[in-house]
Amino acid sequence: MMRQLTIVRAAVLALCAAALHAPAHAAPQLDATFELGRQYRHGADMPRDSARAYALIESAARAGHSPAMFIAAAMLATGEGVRRDVVLARRWLEAAAELENPEAMQQLAMNLREGAPGYERDEQRAAQLLDELAHAMKHRAH
Repeated sequence: MMRQLTIVRAAVLALCAAALHAPAHAAPQLDATFELGRQYRHGADMPRDSARAYALIESAARAGHSPAMFIAAAMLATGEGVRRDVVLARRWLEAAAELENPEAMQQLAMNLREGAPGYERDEQRAAQLLDELAHAMKHRAH
C-alpha cells in the first residue's frame, strides 16, 4: 500500500509541476477549452458528446487548469465519456487539490473521511484538508 501511495504522490507532483510551468498567456485558451468541454458534457447549445467533452477537459487539465483536473477526475471515476479509471481519477483529484481547487479539496476530504473506494480512511488528513480549504477560501479574490 505504501508503494502505491508513493507512486500516486509522484504522479500528483508531476502533474502539479506541469501546471506551475504553464505559460500565463495560455490561461484564456485553457478556460475556453475547458468551457467547450463543459458544453459538450452537458449538451449546452450543442449535442451532448461525453467522449469529446472528456478529451477537451483532459487537454485543459494536462495544461494545468485545476477546474478541468477536478472534472476530469469525476468523469474518470464514473466512466463518463472515457473508460473508468479510479487510479487516474485520484491522481487528477489530488493534483487539483494541490493547486487549492476548492471543489477538489472538499471532494478529497470527503473521500478520505468516508474511506471511499480507492481511499484509505484518514479522518485526520480529511480534517486537515478542510482546514486548508477554509484558509484558501478566505484568501480568494472576490
